[in-house]
Amino acid sequence: MATISKATVLSVEEHGPEIREYNLQPEKNYYFEAGSFLLLTLEQKDDYTRWPDSRNFSIASAYSENGTIRLIIRKVGAYTEKIFQELSPGASCVLKYAFGDFLLPFFDKTGDICCIAGGTGIAPILSFAEQLQKQGQQNRLQVFYSFKNKEEQPGLEILKAIVPEPNLHMFCTREEIQGIPNRRIVWSDIVNSGFDFQTAHFYICGGEEFTKYFVGNLKTVQAENVYTDEW
Repeated sequence: MATISKATVLSVEEHGPEIREYNLQPEKNYYFEAGSFLLLTLEQKDDYTRWPDSRNFSIASAYSENGTIRLIIRKVGAYTEKIFQELSPGASCVLKYAFGDFLLPFFDKTGDICCIAGGTGIAPILSFAEQLQKQGQQNRLQVFYSFKNKEEQPGLEILKAIVPEPNLHMFCTREEIQGIPNRRIVWSDIVNSGFDFQTAHFYICGGEEFTKYFVGNLKTVQAENVYTDEW
């Protein structure tokens, strides 16, 4: 069952003009699974008989005892623009959490975990990385992460600190960065990584075409465990 909690903004980090990383401190520290999402509203009142206008965002951090929650938000419309305008350090919002089934496997503790993400689609993958690190299983994780340029790399330092270097595959689509392929992720990148498609778990988080492309290719090799979080 979800809970509703007021949350205070602890910090805001910009990743270019359109992406911000928010660290929030909810008043209620409610447990959630890595990969969950929440609803965020700027409207605050004592009694929520009707949940107000809000937007949903993947939680970009694993559950922690201190209760902080990380969000990565791209400005894509009027409501997210309002969030950018109103949510500065010290400001507050209201969260309703947690929801979703884009979650790590419950019973398989050994199979490879392949995460394919574009842009802010990296958010739930960051929660996976932190959770697997807590469990001492970060070696299971391979991440394929595509971003536009040097500015728009939310979560990259977290990934570098957790994911073993050979397992972190980065791609920059609109700027040349030394040591990083200047292109999109393609199917051969996944195939050449040597996954057992019947036992590995594949998590895809990105736009409609991005998701469709990888799901289609995974079907051709009869991958057993495919999960998507499309936006």
